[in-house]
Amino acid sequence: MKKFLKILFAIIFVAFIFAELFVFPVIDLTNKDNRKTLNIIYASEILEVEHSINYLIPFGTDYYYIGIAENYDAYLIHAPKKWAEKNFPENSETKLKITALSKKISDYEISNELYSRVNEVKEIEDFNFPLGSSQCLELKYIRDSVMKIATGLFAMILVVIGFLIFKKIHELPRIAVKIYSVAVLVCLVLLLIAII
Repeated sequence: MKKFLKILFAIIFVAFIFAELFVFPVIDLTNKDNRKTLNIIYASEILEVEHSINYLIPFGTDYYYIGIAENYDAYLIHAPKKWAEKNFPENSETKLKITALSKKISDYEISNELYSRVNEVKEIEDFNFPLGSSQCLELKYIRDSVMKIATGLFAMILVVIGFLIFKKIHELPRIAVKIYSVAVLVCLVLLLIAII
């Protein structure tokens, strides 16, 4: 029974990793229904979220903006650091055409914080939010999807090399095993970043 549970757990784990690294990125890249192309005339940062492991090891920051389209609809936009500052300098009449993927905000705390920020904005200016506060336009979806697929391919290559090394571990020079160990650690870090 224990062996069956171990095999079942391994299958579920591999299926989850495969879906995260290959299936979901391909769906994002081919999803034309949720892809939006808009002309944004103004944007401002409304939320910065720092990610960490156990609140000790920081590994990334997400930035959320409110973007105003030409028809004065407002959208939540997930974009790189200083995106609004770079594209919408003060006292300029910039119009930026963006293509982004509309995605549900899956993190409960971020979703609640954005909901309260959207309500604060609505108190000041009565903007229409066609996607609401539970979805945002993901500007980095192409880069993130390609990174996940590349990390998955890298992991698969390392698994194949690992099987080959394991069979001949005593015949290989120690430096080859050390290089492989470092590559595995780099791959694990990339997997962590890609999945989270």
